Amino acid sequence: MTTTIFHPRPTFITSANRLKSRSLAAVLCMAMASNVLAGVAPENVAIVVNGDSEPSKLIANEYARLRSVPAGNVVSITGLPDKEKLSVEDFRQRILGPVLKALAERGLTPQIDVIAYSAEIPTVIDVSGDLGERKLPRIFTPMASVNGLTFLHQAVMAKDVRYLDLNVNLYARRVVAETSDTPWAIEEQRRYAEVLTKLQQHVQAKQPRKEGGPPRDEEKEKTASLLKEVLAVFEELQKAHPRSSDLHYNRACGLAQLDQADAALTALKAAVKSGWWDHRHTARDDDLKSLRGREDFKAVLDEMKTIDFTVQPAIGFRSSVGWLPNGTATPDERAPRYLLSTVLACTTGRGTSVDEALANLRRSAEADGSHPQGTIYFERNGDVRSTTREWAFRNAARKLESLGVKAVIEDGVLPQQKADVAGAVIGVADFDWSKSGSTILPGAIVEHLTSFGGVMTKGAGQTPLTEFLKQGAAGSSGTVTEPFAIQAKFPSPFIHVHYASGCTLAESFYQSVTGPYQLLIVGDPLAQPWRRKFTLSVEGLAKDSPLTGEVTLQPKTDSHDGISTTNFELYIDGLRIQSVQPADSLHWDTRKHPDGEHVLTVLARGNDAVQTIARYFVKVTVRNAVN
Repeated sequence: MTTTIFHPRPTFITSANRLKSRSLAAVLCMAMASNVLAGVAPENVAIVVNGDSEPSKLIANEYARLRSVPAGNVVSITGLPDKEKLSVEDFRQRILGPVLKALAERGLTPQIDVIAYSAEIPTVIDVSGDLGERKLPRIFTPMASVNGLTFLHQAVMAKDVRYLDLNVNLYARRVVAETSDTPWAIEEQRRYAEVLTKLQQHVQAKQPRKEGGPPRDEEKEKTASLLKEVLAVFEELQKAHPRSSDLHYNRACGLAQLDQADAALTALKAAVKSGWWDHRHTARDDDLKSLRGREDFKAVLDEMKTIDFTVQPAIGFRSSVGWLPNGTATPDERAPRYLLSTVLACTTGRGTSVDEALANLRRSAEADGSHPQGTIYFERNGDVRSTTREWAFRNAARKLESLGVKAVIEDGVLPQQKADVAGAVIGVADFDWSKSGSTILPGAIVEHLTSFGGVMTKGAGQTPLTEFLKQGAAGSSGTVTEPFAIQAKFPSPFIHVHYASGCTLAESFYQSVTGPYQLLIVGDPLAQPWRRKFTLSVEGLAKDSPLTGEVTLQPKTDSHDGISTTNFELYIDGLRIQSVQPADSLHWDTRKHPDGEHVLTVLARGNDAVQTIARYFVKVTVRNAVN
C-alpha cells in the first residue's frame, strides 16, 4: 500500500514515521473547586452543538456540566442538510466559518484551544470542490474528517489544499536524531517544493504508451533528465542542510532510479545516520528496487531495525501561537496556527447510543488523575495495519517504562484475557473485543489502523472505532475513507508516551499524527488520566460578602511534582480578562460587570513542558449599585 512519492518539503526534526509524500464561565458559594489540567482548561474549550438535534444538545449539555465549560463557550448551529457528510464549501459556510465568527464576536478567539463537536454533526467532509481539476496521487483521497479540517482551519478557510499535506502538522512530535537538521529558510522550502511538484506532475502525466505516443526511450530520457534536475537542487540544498535525512533519502531514491547504485547506497547510509529509520518503508520502496539484491542494502535495513530513538518531548498546546517546522512555538504571525478538535460522540449509523456516549464521557472525566496501574499493549502481527506502526513499538514501550507505565509488545490482534488495558495500539480490520476477555480501563486511548474505522455509515466494512468506546475507552480514532495504510494519517505509537507524560487526550492525538486531514477522533478532549500534581489557592476573596469596586487576588501554587508557575490568568464568566506573571497580583474591577452572580476562575500555568494547569473557580456576587 505504498506508492512512489517524494517528501513534499523538509521535516526539520527527523521522523521515522513519515511517508515520502508530495504536498499538495460577592458571595462565595459554599462549594469552590480547584483542579489540575494539562495544557488545556475548560475555558479553552468551545463546544459546537447541532441546535436541531436533541441528542446533540443532550450530550453537549452533559459534557459542559462534567467539565465546567462556560455557557458562553457553547456555539449552536442549525440548518445542517446532513448528519454525516458535507461538501467542503458547506463545511466552511455552515459550520467552521460560523463557529469561528461566533468565537470572535464573543471575544473568545484568543483563549480557545479546542473545538469539541457534539453528536449529529457531519463527520465526513468532501474536499473535492477545493481540488478542482487537480490530479493528485491516489493516496490523497478527497474525503476528510470534521476535526481534521478544524485543526487545519487556517488553510481550510483559505481554500489552501496544502491541508492535505501528510507533513502539515508542525505541532506533531517528531523523532529526534542525534544530529538534527538546521532550520530552513522560506525560499529553500519553496525551491524544494517546486522541484518535487514538477516531478509529481511528470509522474502523473505518464500513461501507458498508446499507438502513436512517444517512444519509450524518449520517455525514459525525459524522466532521467528531470531526475537529474531534481537531484541538482537536492545537492545544492544539502550544502546548507547536511543533516537532513529527507534530502539524503530522496537523493538515494533518485540516484537508484538513475541506476547509480553505489551513490544511492551512500546517500541512504547518510539518511540513516541523520535519522531515517523506517526500515519497512525503505525495503518496500519501489524507488529503491534496483538495490534490493545487494548485500550492503540488506545490511543497512538490518541496522535500521536495531536503532534506539525517541521523539521530541510532549508539549502543551496553544492556539494563540504559531508552530515552526522544528516543533517549537512562536509568536510569529506568519507561522501556522491550529485548533485541537475531537468529536464528543457519534450516535448515528455505526455509532454508540446516546446513553453509551453519556456514560463514556462521565467515565472519562472520573478517570482524570487516576494514574491507572495498567498496561499499554502494542499488538504485532503480519497484517499491514500492524506492520505500518511496528517501527516504533520497541522505542515507545521503552519510553513508557521510563515514565513508570508498563508496556507490552505481543504477537496477536487483541490483548487476550487482560484486565488492565490502559491503552492499546491495534492493527486489524475486524474484531470482537468482547471475545478477547480483556477490560479497557477508564481514561484509555485504544485505536486501530484500518481503512474504515472512522466510517460511521451503516453497512460499511471493518469494525468501527466506536467499538472501543462501547467497551469503555475514553477516545479512539479512525480514518473516514480509505487511507492506504500510511503512518502519517494515523497516530504513531508514541501517542501513549504523550498521554502518559500528562497531556490531554486531544493534545496526545495531535502530537502523534503529522497528516491529520482524514482522521476522525472521537472522545473527551480533556481526558487526562496521567495528569501531574499542581494545586492552586487564591487569597483576597472575603467570604459571605458581596464584591465591590476593584478586587485584588493573590494566587499561590504548590506542586509535589516540582512544577513552578509561568503565569496566572483571570476569567470572569468564562472570558479571560487578565494574565500576569507569578510575582504579580490579579486585579478585577467589578464595576465593569453587572451586579449579580458571576463565576470567577483563576488558572495557573506550569513551567513543565506539557504546561500543566491548576484551576480555581468559585461563584461570587457583585454589588456596586447604591441602595
